[in-house]
Amino acid sequence: MLEEKHVHKQSSKRSFDVSDAANIALFLAAFAGIWQLVFLLGIWPTYLMPSPAIVVTEIGNLIENNSLSIGIGITVARLAAGFMISLGIGVGVGLAMVKFRGFGKTMSSFAVGLLTFPSIAWVPFAIIFFGFNDFGILFVVVMASVFSVMITTYSSIRNIPPLYLRAARNMGANGFTLFRHVMIPAATPSLILGIRQAWSFAWHALIGAELLITTLYGLGHILMVGREFNHLDTIIATMITIFMIGIIFDRIIFRKIEERVRSRWGLDQHSE
Repeated sequence: MLEEKHVHKQSSKRSFDVSDAANIALFLAAFAGIWQLVFLLGIWPTYLMPSPAIVVTEIGNLIENNSLSIGIGITVARLAAGFMISLGIGVGVGLAMVKFRGFGKTMSSFAVGLLTFPSIAWVPFAIIFFGFNDFGILFVVVMASVFSVMITTYSSIRNIPPLYLRAARNMGANGFTLFRHVMIPAATPSLILGIRQAWSFAWHALIGAELLITTLYGLGHILMVGREFNHLDTIIATMITIFMIGIIFDRIIFRKIEERVRSRWGLDQHSE
């Protein structure tokens, strides 16, 4: 019986993945078709509206001269470093906000205010304090995402239903046991959503910072070069790359992590 449930669960996941990929492929095909139609109508000159074939050729050129691979590698490395720093600081401060209520109330209002700050507004501070280098870019990434992690950690734990905690305490759970086996699983669903949102903030801030803080490397630098020389095919090729990286992180990496965490803590509705 358990084996049948496991097989059914795996097959349903595979069918969902296939249908999801098919929907994305269908949408991309329709978008490329409309794009090609607009190009054939000749509404704009070629240098302003390159065809899909021209952009694909430019992607090949960027791959051939290693510009794209180097740009992707450096940009993803910056994203990973900045986001890990944000997670460490944000989770630590968020837990402190839960532990000390006065600090939590004050810091939550402060964090919400800074979260509404446009990430691009941190660039002047980054340039003044760190200069045109990787540290300046990392500063912008961290400042754009760390407050989201703080609020997510604070809200996820604070919004745990009190009934769960009372029931666990009645059964003898206390201290770290209560935190490990009750609070973390209960906070996990909203925590995962908040971390995904913080990652999107970090990703947006990173590309903007690379555009303005010139380091001669990264996808943002390729966009800037395309803008300077009016190479719209280079700009669109880089935008497609940024879009695909976002899809890979969100649909593959974060979704898999979410499924594993939900399965680990028994939060998956199909795990019964």
